[in-house]
Amino acid sequence: MIETEPMLTVVFEAPETLDRESTTYRRLIAARLHWDAEFELRIVDHALSTKDIIDICSRLSSKYVVFMRHNHQISADYLQTLLKYLSTRTVFLAEPYLFTGAVPKNPSSTLVDANYHYSRDTDIYGVAFNTQRLADALEAIGDLDRTGLYIGYRLYWSINSVKPLETGYSVASDTKAAIGLQLDAETKRLVPNLPNLSIELRVRVLRYLVLYLRGLRECNRTNVSIPYLRDVVSTYQLNDIVNYAEHMHSFECVWISWLAEPETNEKLFKEMSAEDSYISFRDPGQVEPGDTVLHVIQFSDRELTISKVYRPRDERPELNDPSHFDFYQSPVTPQSKILFFDRPMQADDNAEYLYAHFVEQYPEFKNVYFALNPKSPDWDRLTERGFKLIPFFTKEFYETFLRSDLVVASQIYNLRYKGKTLSNSRFVYLQHGVQINDMSTWVESKLYDIFVATGKVEADYLKKVAPRETLNSGLPRLQTLDKAADRSNDLLFMPTWRFNLHQVSPESFRKSNYFRAVNAILTDRDLIDYLERTDRRLRVKLHPNIGKRANLFTFSPRVVESHESYREAISAAEFVFTDYSSAVLDAAYIDTPIAYFQWDSEEFFREQPYEGRLDYRDEGLGPVFLSHQEIVDHIVSGSYLTPDSLYSKRKQSFFAGVQTENINDTIIERMLKL
Repeated sequence: MIETEPMLTVVFEAPETLDRESTTYRRLIAARLHWDAEFELRIVDHALSTKDIIDICSRLSSKYVVFMRHNHQISADYLQTLLKYLSTRTVFLAEPYLFTGAVPKNPSSTLVDANYHYSRDTDIYGVAFNTQRLADALEAIGDLDRTGLYIGYRLYWSINSVKPLETGYSVASDTKAAIGLQLDAETKRLVPNLPNLSIELRVRVLRYLVLYLRGLRECNRTNVSIPYLRDVVSTYQLNDIVNYAEHMHSFECVWISWLAEPETNEKLFKEMSAEDSYISFRDPGQVEPGDTVLHVIQFSDRELTISKVYRPRDERPELNDPSHFDFYQSPVTPQSKILFFDRPMQADDNAEYLYAHFVEQYPEFKNVYFALNPKSPDWDRLTERGFKLIPFFTKEFYETFLRSDLVVASQIYNLRYKGKTLSNSRFVYLQHGVQINDMSTWVESKLYDIFVATGKVEADYLKKVAPRETLNSGLPRLQTLDKAADRSNDLLFMPTWRFNLHQVSPESFRKSNYFRAVNAILTDRDLIDYLERTDRRLRVKLHPNIGKRANLFTFSPRVVESHESYREAISAAEFVFTDYSSAVLDAAYIDTPIAYFQWDSEEFFREQPYEGRLDYRDEGLGPVFLSHQEIVDHIVSGSYLTPDSLYSKRKQSFFAGVQTENINDTIIERMLKL
């Protein structure tokens, strides 16, 4: 019997313990029923690098190769569709519809335009390369980081357009959009500078550059030179197409504008009422007094200081341009339209509470609206309360946004409509909660006129990147938050989420340290005995990302899942504990004792898209426990009921500057002056 070489090699990257129950892995195995002789599966136990890929290509005998990762998602017919297509022709590249979120049931219904090409991932995963052609290209582009090989391959072979096959592949995360890319330390270039007019390729180069610049703000060091980056911007005319990136990465678009036009060191970032904010790019010795230094970045050829500066708005020349519409020209008056919103499907957050106070205390403002999805469970409740509701993300919503003089929200969405954006109009950001982790690079990226802080500790942190915009008023919901009159003696557990568990199978989720730690609390015999003996219950407020996996946890008559709002659950609790959630600060604010159970403190922040900022043990508003037994002992001994002066003093310092009875009016007074 003559053995034939497989047509396709699937290189399956599983740097963690292989999840054989995952949908993706099972679909690969299922494809063997009909295509076993046509493909081989190679599992690698580490994240692939460019050197790995060069080595793999040198050893493969298959005509094509596709790289996959264990936590990615594929359509049920993904592999079969690839194999059928590749068996009938010889191509340089074959690719499915590519996504960052869930794969739709009908991937081919996806509109393929420049926005699609910009939004998709730029890495090597999910596409089938011609093995020999990839090996040939790697001789010229083998110095690129792995994340740039797909674009480099297409540029090298001038593959200007690829029609997607009727199946789907997803990297199942858009975390890169939030934190960017960090290249291998030795990488000196992102892509080859090969002039190409294909908008499909240019927007992908744009996305790759944007994500690189975003990641550079996290690590502040690169082996790439500024002249090279300017050549990339020039070669692919990226400054002409930055509009595809502005909705998510305004900061990086300003950076690209400077790379394209370096003769101007300051680029407009956000229009505001009296002084506009600019991003300044200078050598360290040129920084001016009063500049807010955001980053000092070491490139291969020079050091660059990036700062935020403020300039009088009348210095902007376009204000005299008749074609330029100034959304600040009309002051906020009782005749103004004002738009409030929380999440599309959920109110009961800071915008709702500020809206309610505003319409009650400032009745002269008649055109005040609250946006919400009509399918939200809060729609009927707010209708009964007399809220002027408009459906979220509808034409009515966008027309209201366009004609409003002020937008006030607890969430930041990338609103753009008929020339109006958050970059050129008034926006008050209320926040959802208090920032206890270091999200300064996220904060400096966003567009707002007011950024609400809660207490001196948070305000001091925010003023390092937004000195004029930060307002230490406190969150609106805190003004009316209090211990429930019919408060129970129940306990509340609020574990937060782990980003690395998004795509694991139910079986792997059960095996995770996260599930085991949480479920061990829910089933601890000593804890349950205490609850029974003292007639208490432990309410567990699971993170929304857990979703359908909630049924995997072991609940009982004394340990129940809480379906109340966060506000209701916190108000009714006698004691609240979490691992890392900032939601417990609401409890601390109303003098409810809190604690932290951090069973994975050493690795937690390695898996999250942000870094820790506060030292929970030295600055937290409650004790920190690292082991299961410690937190259980704290509860069953009744120690949580004993007031501790240490945390009372910390609370006073943490929330300094917030006057509970004046929270809403402090915000309103400031926002009406914008």
